[in-house]
Amino acid sequence: MSERYYRDTLVHVDLESIHHNYKMIGSKHPDKTFIAVVKADSYGLGSDKVAHYLSERGVGYFAVATLDEAIDLRMHGIKDKILVLGIIRPEDINKAIQHRIAITAQGIEWVKEAKAHVDDKYEKEVWIHIKVNTGMNRYGTKNIEEIKEMIEEINTFERFIYEGIFSHLTSADMDNESTEMEMSAFKNVIGQVETPEYVHIQNSAGALCYDGDFCNAMRIGISLYGYYPSPFVESTSSIDLKPAIDLTAKVAAVHNLKSGESVSYGRTYTAESDETIATLPIGYADGFIRARTGSKVEINGHQCPVVGRVCMDSVMVKVPADVKVGDEAYLINKNPDSPQSMDIYSDYTETIPYESLTLLSKRIPRYYQGEDVHFVYNEVLK
Repeated sequence: MSERYYRDTLVHVDLESIHHNYKMIGSKHPDKTFIAVVKADSYGLGSDKVAHYLSERGVGYFAVATLDEAIDLRMHGIKDKILVLGIIRPEDINKAIQHRIAITAQGIEWVKEAKAHVDDKYEKEVWIHIKVNTGMNRYGTKNIEEIKEMIEEINTFERFIYEGIFSHLTSADMDNESTEMEMSAFKNVIGQVETPEYVHIQNSAGALCYDGDFCNAMRIGISLYGYYPSPFVESTSSIDLKPAIDLTAKVAAVHNLKSGESVSYGRTYTAESDETIATLPIGYADGFIRARTGSKVEINGHQCPVVGRVCMDSVMVKVPADVKVGDEAYLINKNPDSPQSMDIYSDYTETIPYESLTLLSKRIPRYYQGEDVHFVYNEVLK
């Protein structure tokens, strides 16, 4: 870990806001196991940092997308249960066994192939969660007879433990009938097969908007980090989430332009009068993409438009004449009412907070703050 960094651009991660969101969502479903989704490096916020903080505060189950991500958490000292939500190659089953990782089974052929690859190097069991396809048509099966056969194959093999069964909601963030249909389909499957320790279908939107009383676990991703999956969910839910990040950069240079002078590649922006242009040390290689031209950042309380083309490593903004080198700009503000809120930031490029978060490059240092926690992690100088 390195706290050194030599460019004034930071992602500020409020760990206590993440903890708050865990408590608020957990209080709505007190009898359910909270599975904290920390895939994609905790949506760009640092999976091992987030997982350690939450583990110390009661979270005992984490979920990731890949076996690589799960092993990485183990290598960083996470000892709690970890579930891989994606599908691993059957021939990699022994790696899951070695690192004590729960994995997803998508069909009977996968179960049989995985069994065939188990060797005696690690005399441990591996936990299996069966994936039910209730409409996503991405992974899993909806064939009840196949699910029963999978359970039989798992239960009759001494190295496999049938730990869970789950599905994924396609449209819980929308006002339609799909979610009720999918939950009903999953409940129908559950009623016809052996029930394992964990039954789960609710994602963030599902947990915020639905009860799902036939499930005893839930998987919370985007809302753990303080963001509602959609405006519909925000308007429907009574849970108050706290956004977890700010994105800041300090002014690195200031230029006084005369009328007719231009800015950046291609001279796409030309000053119509005398103007002041500030350069910020962030660009599309950091996740501040080229489509953000025209969006606004906040400097000293002023809303300042991005002008000219966004560069790989820097961006120029039109600012008041009194802005100087070292002044701080907010590109994303954790205040949900700010013009730089994550929702407004994402809407500008017609995307969603999920993508905006995961686009933030690892070359931007993360500044972590929380209860008795205060440090910077720089991936580049690790």
